[in-house]
Amino acid sequence: MVPNTYEPIFNSGLGKALESKLPNRDVGVENTGVIDGKPSLRPDIIVHHTGGLPVIIETEFAPASTVEVDARERLGEKLSMTGDVIEQVIALRAPDFLKTDSKLEQAIDVAKFDICVIFDNDDMPRWPENGWAEVDVNGLASVVELTSLSENCVKQSMEVLMKGVQQAATNLRAAGGSEKGHPSMLEDIAKVLCQKEGEQTSRMAMSIITNALTFHMSIAGSHEIETLDEIRRTDEQSLLSREAILRSWEYIYEEVNYIPIFHLAAQLLEQIKNDKIAKKILNQLDKVARKLASLGATSQHDLNGRLLQQLIVDRKYLATFYTIPSSARLLAELAMTRLAPNRQLDWGDSEAVSDLRIVDFACGTGALLNSAYGALLSRHRRAGGNDKELHPQMMEKVLFGTDIMPVATHLTASVLSSTFPAIPFKSTSIAALPYGHQPKERGGHVAIGSLELINKQIAMSLFDRGERRLQGSTAGSTEDLDLPHKSFDLVIMNAPFTRSVGKEADRKKVPRPAFAGLETNEIEQERMDERLRDITSGKLGMAGDVKAGLASNFIDLAHAKVKEGGIIALVLPATYVAGKAWSKARKLIEGNYKDICIVSITTTGKHDRAFSADTGMAEILLVAVRAGGGGHGIVQGTLISNSARKLYWKLLQLRRLSIEYLLVRHLKYG
Repeated sequence: MVPNTYEPIFNSGLGKALESKLPNRDVGVENTGVIDGKPSLRPDIIVHHTGGLPVIIETEFAPASTVEVDARERLGEKLSMTGDVIEQVIALRAPDFLKTDSKLEQAIDVAKFDICVIFDNDDMPRWPENGWAEVDVNGLASVVELTSLSENCVKQSMEVLMKGVQQAATNLRAAGGSEKGHPSMLEDIAKVLCQKEGEQTSRMAMSIITNALTFHMSIAGSHEIETLDEIRRTDEQSLLSREAILRSWEYIYEEVNYIPIFHLAAQLLEQIKNDKIAKKILNQLDKVARKLASLGATSQHDLNGRLLQQLIVDRKYLATFYTIPSSARLLAELAMTRLAPNRQLDWGDSEAVSDLRIVDFACGTGALLNSAYGALLSRHRRAGGNDKELHPQMMEKVLFGTDIMPVATHLTASVLSSTFPAIPFKSTSIAALPYGHQPKERGGHVAIGSLELINKQIAMSLFDRGERRLQGSTAGSTEDLDLPHKSFDLVIMNAPFTRSVGKEADRKKVPRPAFAGLETNEIEQERMDERLRDITSGKLGMAGDVKAGLASNFIDLAHAKVKEGGIIALVLPATYVAGKAWSKARKLIEGNYKDICIVSITTTGKHDRAFSADTGMAEILLVAVRAGGGGHGIVQGTLISNSARKLYWKLLQLRRLSIEYLLVRHLKYG
């Protein structure tokens, strides 16, 4: 007689399976007294995540006619122990055969489950909107991780961060412009950031100091690092002082680690010579950091990325548009899905994973690199690996990023570091590259950032202290970044879109809008345009076209750096699909790549068809595998709904799309 497996037994087995897939998470099964004020309301499974929302899973065997009702009853309730509000619940329909399977553990590992996610959100109350999504236990673990992120928390944190940084920047500028202040202070801060003096530079400086304070809170107590409360107690007025913070940060970056976070912040703080002004600003930003911590905003990637978009007043010309987090993770997942089979990679093999090379040549605030890192670590965990042990190698030799803005590379290094903030590393492979006219000590030439690397295989950085790359510790490497052609397993980018011709030039009346960022003058712009033509002229089969814009040149860069069997994953204008100016780019991809996938959003208008924030234009995701001996020219087009894009994980297995999709077998492509 085969024993009958009732729901509590199944829940226990599923809970154990999730524990193995979700290290560092607390998984509770059939616990009573969990819901505040409702002791009889007993969630089937609840997963607690430090710094994130608790996730409840309600289960029922098929046909599971009441599981959604049970799931909805949990929404809006509070947990007794923490007071956390339940914002989303997973309803799971288990296959009927699990009731009587005598080997439950093995059966759960191979079973397929139907799930939907119920949200306390009017914009998207249910995913999928209709029907169910099919997942295995690994897919379920991924859904649990993603639904632990609170959009309400992000929104509140964003408001706190924006308001606090703006207030501090206003006080900074008032002090810098006063007769009794230090008029050179604002110029000195601008020099540290390698930017022109202005309001946006002041806000950036305040954002970096806020980020350092928040990161300080996450590592305090380890490596003999004082807490902010302990530092505060050294002052008679119980306030943070400039001298005490600088002393603590110097200890951290000289004796412990985290130079990208603390050295730049300390340099900025040092420029605020007036102790009274510095104390006022520090304690304003201290309150911001504390509020962010209370909201659970331990990872600053999403916040600082969105904030930076508000700070960059000339981002139309730098084209530094922020990749929406869900879009970034979607692109990373599509890329990682192809990476393992094409590189014959075992995700559980730590050495093999540590030998990968992943790069973003327009890294901005690190959204795409961070998403690629998260997708990689998730797969390593699912395969039984210890993701924490990989962190130093990831920071030092796997994750590469370049940008023209030092503040952007600072934030990229910061967010990657914050994945495991207590684990030190020697150096990063993140660098800010020269852009515009260079001073005599750097050769006096003009530079065009990452596009110099179409020809070059070494990147020389302009970052502070003369480093070639950002160090993690004083023992880290200061060598130039080694970026050989055909050496990367994944090139992932949201490349700048700006064109050298067209309406943008008319609006700002500059000769070369593609190079009009960071207040370059007309002579610089012309010389930079000439530099790009020097790099690309006389070479057959290149994708770059001035009418298509810089994004087409970045395709040439990606093509130069990705190895055979490697992946390119790009955010591009939708005009790539059929625009005349993009014909050379399409020809390059068709002739050299296979398994080509194009994803766009199924709606009308431009704003709702964007994968980036504030572009105001339709975009696509392009993912392809570099083929040896020529490409296949076969394109798979996928259109997804805007609501589905918000939860990228429905595309974990591209060929098993479950809702609101149209698979275009013969996409016009030529």
